[in-house]
Amino acid sequence: MPPGPLREDEIEKSAEILKSLANPARLRLVNILVGGERTVSQLCELSGLKQSMVSQQLKNLRLNDIVERRKEVSRVYYRLKEKNVVTMLNCLGRCGCFRG
Repeated sequence: MPPGPLREDEIEKSAEILKSLANPARLRLVNILVGGERTVSQLCELSGLKQSMVSQQLKNLRLNDIVERRKEVSRVYYRLKEKNVVTMLNCLGRCGCFRG
């Protein structure tokens, strides 16, 4: 099927994903996770956000199927679940509205 408009059954879920990514803190975390999986403490350090904020934002991203986690002994690692998010971020980065 060639690229085109969303099917009717995709509209609600797509809107939820876009709402999730529209938050600067969540978008910052997703942008960091493009580089590979990270722990919460690594995400705090790289984003400058407090642990409670990072955990809250990761929960939202998990509920919207944008990130997933895996547990390894006592550490939890987060990574992008949907690799097409990277394509969307690249598209935003090339958007003319960011060029001054």
